[in-house]
Formats: sequence, C-alpha cells, structure tokens
Amino acid sequence: MTANAEKLNGKTVKVGVFDSNHAWLAGIHEYGCTITAKRSKYLTVPIHPDAVGKKAGDFPDLFVFTAASGEKFLAKGEGNGLEFYYWLTQSVKIPERSFLRAGHDKYADEVLKKVEMALGQVISGDMSEQQFYDMAGRMLATKIKKYARDLKTPPNSSATVLAKGSSNPLVDTGEMIESISWRTD
Repeated sequence: MTANAEKLNGKTVKVGVFDSNHAWLAGIHEYGCTITAKRSKYLTVPIHPDAVGKKAGDFPDLFVFTAASGEKFLAKGEGNGLEFYYWLTQSVKIPERSFLRAGHDKYADEVLKKVEMALGQVISGDMSEQQFYDMAGRMLATKIKKYARDLKTPPNSSATVLAKGSSNPLVDTGEMIESISWRTD
C-alpha cells in the first residue's frame, strides 16, 4: 500500500488551455491586452454580425462614415439609412477577465476535498494513479469551465455585443472554454 502512495509523490496535475489554437485567446482574456493598429492607421472592429470573421475588403461597397463624435466607421447605404459594419479605431483594450486563476481559486478547496477522499482508493489499489490524476484534472477543469461560462464582468463592449449578438464576455463559439483540459507532469 505504501508503494501505491509513493507513486503519487512528485507528480502534478495542470489544468489550463494547452491547445495552441485557443491558448493565445485564453491568455488575452486571462490577463487582458491592448491591440494597436500596426500595418494601417486603423483596426477594423466588426460591429455587424455579417462582418464577423471577414475582412473589410470582402465588402466592396463600404465607405468611411465619420460620426459627429469624430468616431469613424465603415458603412454602406441600406434603403434610406446606413448599415455599420466596422468601427475604425487605432487601438482596442481588452480587459482582464481572469477565468483560469479565478476559477481555480474559487473551486480548488472543493476539488481538493474530493481528491483527498479518493486518495484512499489509490492507496488500497482500487484506483490507479492515472485514474486519480484524471479524476482530479477533470473535476477542476469542469469547475473552471463553469466559472468561465458564468463570468459576466467586465462586460463586452457595445461593439462586441453588436457583432456577436450576446453580452457573455467569454462565450462566443464555446471552443476556447471547451479546450480547457488537464495534463499530468
């Protein structure tokens, strides 16, 4: 039985976003960042659902509209009005929305209590060390996913709400949240 417990010594379970396709986005949300236009004077921020995932050049009939406030937009005429597709800005500040660290902090004690209860199963040989690690990782990853889905602050900007049609700051396609996983080191 002691040998089973010793197998656990020195190993760790890490929970996070390890998939490089989603890790960069998770990092942006976790710590926040400022995105600045580099190759042109302005960033084109989609504010119309049809513009999401597309380049301004995909819409040949867009023109620059300058509002009374001085803000600039790419728009097109629709009937008697205008339809706005992109907001033109020199930079965008994405606020910190910690979900990995804050989710861990909120649920670590709860998960640790369950993990400690399962430790006896490893010692008795009723659970393998890998099953133990997977159980711990799965539990914490599930709790962090819940935390991320439930996060409401800081809210999305009005431009983001217009583009994606929702105000839930970390949920768009759900792919980033679903990529939260675990690994054993």
